[in-house]
Amino acid sequence: MMNFVLQHQFWAAVGIYWIFSAAVSAMPEPTGNANPGYLWLYRFLHTTAGNITTAFGSRIPGIKNLFLLLLLPIVLSTTACAAHYAIHPGALNTTDSAAYDTLLIAKAAIDQAKADNQTQPLPAEDKGALNQLVQIYNVARDSWLTYRGALGTNTPSDQYFQQLNRNLIDLANAIRILEEGR
Repeated sequence: MMNFVLQHQFWAAVGIYWIFSAAVSAMPEPTGNANPGYLWLYRFLHTTAGNITTAFGSRIPGIKNLFLLLLLPIVLSTTACAAHYAIHPGALNTTDSAAYDTLLIAKAAIDQAKADNQTQPLPAEDKGALNQLVQIYNVARDSWLTYRGALGTNTPSDQYFQQLNRNLIDLANAIRILEEGR
């Protein structure tokens, strides 16, 4: 729940303000002989809950336009949803999960290129790019398995991480080259 609120801060603030305003509106009005503390609290909360348009809209001409103009950059600068990466179940860490995603994308590109080759033979340069992609995929998959093995046995994984990173970059470039050729 907290992640959701943090990813939607603007709308969470709007919701909290709306709830606060509704709670203040539900307060019973003070009677003529009400406690001065309650009278002060009632007036304070109603003043706080009031929005700028309601409080000043009729007293200051053009306040609605000015308020909207000032609010526009704030609204546009807030993100509706922050980027969030969901780690796969069974992944050892975020890198492991992201590497798995990259390998899945590469496997899908390889399978699609092979299927396309069955229906309409690929040109020679595309076949070369596909073969290169398959070789790089196999190397990247092996380095991913080695990295996972190091993580699983609590072996220092820095060198394996660096190798995996290089292999995944090569894999992404090979996918790009294959896709540009088609």
